[in-house]
Amino acid sequence: MRKSLLLLLYLLIVPLTAFAQGPLDGTWEGTWLSPSGYVYLAEMRLKVDNSGSLEGEIKWILKKSPRAEEQSKLGMTGTEFVRGSFDAKNRLVSFDGYRKDDPNRILGLDKYRLILAENGIVLGGITWNHGAWTGLISLSRK
Repeated sequence: MRKSLLLLLYLLIVPLTAFAQGPLDGTWEGTWLSPSGYVYLAEMRLKVDNSGSLEGEIKWILKKSPRAEEQSKLGMTGTEFVRGSFDAKNRLVSFDGYRKDDPNRILGLDKYRLILAENGIVLGGITWNHGAWTGLISLSRK
């Protein structure tokens, strides 16, 4: 009886997801922006295996564009598929876009160099942004 009570207490304190997923697995939400004036909203899903290999996808929503000809595309979506690696010891996340589903032509493939915060609920860093490394992305666990 005592063991059952302790197990129940433990399960109430520690979320079940802690048993089923790694530190990056799951859904992340946030924003990407560039100095040129682009703003995208992101919903990212990641999965990391035991070796640190990472796969995922990012659903992007174009929120702001500096180009007049793209104003009609605000609110449109596209998906970027990513793969890379996670260095758990240093909390470093490195992945690149390799394919996209982008019927509205609002996306480019990017490269990402991120850090997972010590609290495990914030992820952020820089992106390649066509070679300038000036894209900024900030995400939090959903």
